[in-house]
Amino acid sequence: MSSIAFVLSVAAAVGTASVAVLLLRRSLGALLLELCGSRERAGFWSIFCSVMIVLASTIGMLASFPLSNGRGWEGHPELPVVLSALRTSLVFLLLALGMLGFVLLLGIGSYERRRRAESFLHAGGGPVPRA
Repeated sequence: MSSIAFVLSVAAAVGTASVAVLLLRRSLGALLLELCGSRERAGFWSIFCSVMIVLASTIGMLASFPLSNGRGWEGHPELPVVLSALRTSLVFLLLALGMLGFVLLLGIGSYERRRRAESFLHAGGGPVPRA
């Protein structure tokens, strides 16, 4: 296994993910603008989705890349350790971003319920409706 194969694998994974992001960008941006209600929120979630797509593609490539000792790493004995560390760090980065996304979704939902209740009360409505 050569380092050229690894570089080509990374380039293929990141390139394919980048093409997917570019193809989805316009449609996803419009959808997120409608769902999020503001350009700033839609912009954040668009970037968030783009980063997650590229990182997920990269970790998928690293997960399938063989790192065992008998795979031709004799010329670069440190490379499997580096790749293993990169693989692990990307997994935890994806987990952290997933948790961030979940917490933000909870916060946005709470904010939107509060905002609707306040606008309902300011409009002279009765009791606050439950969402």
